Amino acid sequence: MYWGELVISHTYGLFGGMKTTSMLCYAMNYSKIKLNRHHIPINPSMCINTQMDYDCYINVLLYLRKQLHLGFEPAWLISYHYFHPTETARPLRETDKPLGFGDRYSFKTYCDIWKQVPFYRYLEWKRNCIDDVYKDTSQVRNSILKKLYNIKRLNRKDLYEFPNIFFFHEKGKVKLQYHTHILIPQKNLIYNTENELKDVFNTTIRKSRKCFSNWKDIDVKPVSDKYGVMGYLNKETNSKYLALDPHNSIPIIP
Repeated sequence: MYWGELVISHTYGLFGGMKTTSMLCYAMNYSKIKLNRHHIPINPSMCINTQMDYDCYINVLLYLRKQLHLGFEPAWLISYHYFHPTETARPLRETDKPLGFGDRYSFKTYCDIWKQVPFYRYLEWKRNCIDDVYKDTSQVRNSILKKLYNIKRLNRKDLYEFPNIFFFHEKGKVKLQYHTHILIPQKNLIYNTENELKDVFNTTIRKSRKCFSNWKDIDVKPVSDKYGVMGYLNKETNSKYLALDPHNSIPIIP
């Protein structure tokens, strides 16, 4: 079931090999990871610490690649951030000194700044709760189906051809809060260009949902390497976390 070995080193990164690598692993007291027989190259940003982390990551990656083999063709990668409580505060310049040196600033909010504390704590907790992210994502998915694929009645799968869409949630390097990536196909898509999609996402869809960040634009990029993008979006999957959204994604069911 397994072949080869993968050595994990926080200092030197990933090493692949057989006998020589095994001896190096034993001498330097690094963990040994047995590779799956269907092992494929992993994303360079991926950090694997245990055998269970590797097993969870590679199995999800193989599932995603199987979706590609079944016919899923991702054409566009959409990335967006969620609204953060710091966006409610606006810096206000109170003095006007030469060159701005020594100026005094205060912050203006929509209400008393001291009453913002409970709201800040609640929203910060909400943005780090994956269950709440799933709820917001379901609303975003419904907007995408209506605005981009012209599906008016979401409960009538017998009347419309629903597109295969995949959602991924990750925290990135900062680990401040979740952000989301979406893979959508070109089939039955109303818009055909990158500029058109950016416009509709940053206007129509953004206004339809309150969960989007007011500071950061919704990014849209064409997918040039469908296998590479799957590995990239799955890079935070481990034994304790699943980057793929199993509740809102619409996979191909063979």
